[in-house]
Amino acid sequence: MTGRRKKGRAETTRPPEHFLELADVLNYVGQVIARGVPGGVWVRAEIASITDRRHLYLDLVQLESGVEVAKCRATVWARERALLEGKFRRATGGTLTSGLKVLLFCTAEFHPQYGFSLNVVDLSPEFTLGDAQLKLETLRETLVRGGVYGLNRALPAPTDFARVAVISPVGAAGLGDFRRETDPLEAAGVVEFLYLEATFQGREAGESLAEAIGEAREAHAEDPLDALVIIRGGGAVTDLAWLNDLEVSRALATFPAPVITGLGHARDDTLPDEVACIRTDTPSKAAGLIVRTVVGAAAQAQEDARTIRAHAREALLEADAGAQWALDRALGAARRHAEAAHAEVDALMRQALGLTPERTLARGYALVRDEAGRPVTRAAGVGAGQPLTLEFGDGVVRVRGEGEARE
Repeated sequence: MTGRRKKGRAETTRPPEHFLELADVLNYVGQVIARGVPGGVWVRAEIASITDRRHLYLDLVQLESGVEVAKCRATVWARERALLEGKFRRATGGTLTSGLKVLLFCTAEFHPQYGFSLNVVDLSPEFTLGDAQLKLETLRETLVRGGVYGLNRALPAPTDFARVAVISPVGAAGLGDFRRETDPLEAAGVVEFLYLEATFQGREAGESLAEAIGEAREAHAEDPLDALVIIRGGGAVTDLAWLNDLEVSRALATFPAPVITGLGHARDDTLPDEVACIRTDTPSKAAGLIVRTVVGAAAQAQEDARTIRAHAREALLEADAGAQWALDRALGAARRHAEAAHAEVDALMRQALGLTPERTLARGYALVRDEAGRPVTRAAGVGAGQPLTLEFGDGVVRVRGEGEARE
């Protein structure tokens, strides 16, 4: 039967009579690409990685929702490198690094041995800056809608510092500047500093910073912090753009203690600067703020102590004066009471002296005595026929039962 394989017989395949060598195919593809992409084109992409070997070798990717949908190589040849890097540096202050979104003017090339690649002949730094600014605005709006953008900025600025957490890049020169100012405070036992390290640039910066902020939050829960300080040395706009991370900014905006930034720049904004309670330009200025505040608080404490001592002295003097016044008043009252009592005693004495028997008899009264000479004060004490003696002021009369006798 035709079209079916016969059992027991091996089937052979005849090679095609017409074919192309690999180099011929790849050369043909190269010609197609050259005709299809004549001259140069502007290409928007993200730098996934970069290798410096006299020439710059870039791995470009296109991401959609975090998923890589396209990828190719690009080269900045040494003859254009100085010109393009200088142009980019003047506009952004930095260099081409992985993670940046770029707009490159490229020519397409397909090499039979090395495959497809792009040759970079120009670039647009403004696109990179614009992309960073657009990202910043988008993140800012997200925080505002979430109601957290101004939370840390609304906290009162610290009036003194006793415990501070500091986040800085690993081995950062800015950290040395900071510690030159603050180490004397720690050595004197005035301020305790908790130093944490994080990555400030590159794809891992967001996760690393968020982790360090989480450690600072845990430290605050154990023993409250007076501030969280974020510092790094000066950097290009493109370097600082890594700090514009949503989770990092949200963590700083909702941090329970005032956040102070010293990120080494004065002209350009980062989202951490915007959400922080206090922004300074450099690590040294952040340290200076802490030192001035501590010194000012100490001076105020001394002034308060002097004021308290002065008020205490015044209170003691007033108390002494009041006590003396109270004593004088008490002594005066005692004298008056003594004089009144003395006068009352004198009056009683005069009254008592006025009641002597002689004076009483002189006023017309009589003193009755029995025969033994004892005074008789009640009629019931006189028996019938009992002799009595009546003493008057002008003489004595003796009365007997049958008559009387005068003296």
